[in-house]
Amino acid sequence: MSDISPSDFAGSLIRSYPTVTIESKSGQSLMISVTPSMIRDVVQFIADNLPMALPESVFGVDLEDDNYELIYIFWSHPARLLCQIRVQLKGETPSIPTVSDIFPGLEWHERETHEMFGIEFEGHPDLRPLLLPDELVGKYPLRKRFKTDRSRLAESGLPIVKPRPRPKKEEGSGK
Repeated sequence: MSDISPSDFAGSLIRSYPTVTIESKSGQSLMISVTPSMIRDVVQFIADNLPMALPESVFGVDLEDDNYELIYIFWSHPARLLCQIRVQLKGETPSIPTVSDIFPGLEWHERETHEMFGIEFEGHPDLRPLLLPDELVGKYPLRKRFKTDRSRLAESGLPIVKPRPRPKKEEGSGK
């Protein structure tokens, strides 16, 4: 498919995968929601049917209470179409199949998401730490429940700001 409209692409995807939901965010942007088990099929569909599809990013969002969302972004300049794939994940150790073999440029994005959120990318060739110091490996700092003890703040070069004192309540004022 060389000259494909967003509606033609969406229709073709729905015909191939009827359980996928697609929402048009604008004339040139689609939000595609899939289950974790469908991610490889849908990404392969994009690779095969969206001309010159380029992977832009994969990133995670912590929705709290062991609920996560992965967002994959693909852009096709010839089709002038942005595809955003959203996948909901649940559990203490969420996992999803890797797509880094379909789009090798996503290998580092998956590594970073694994390191920061603890999302396992099944079949990924190299999930070793990418950014964090050794003492934070396995701690997942972008999870909302991650607590920092501020012990390494001095190393960062950032100013150490002391909390402002709280104003005292006046007796009898209720404030």
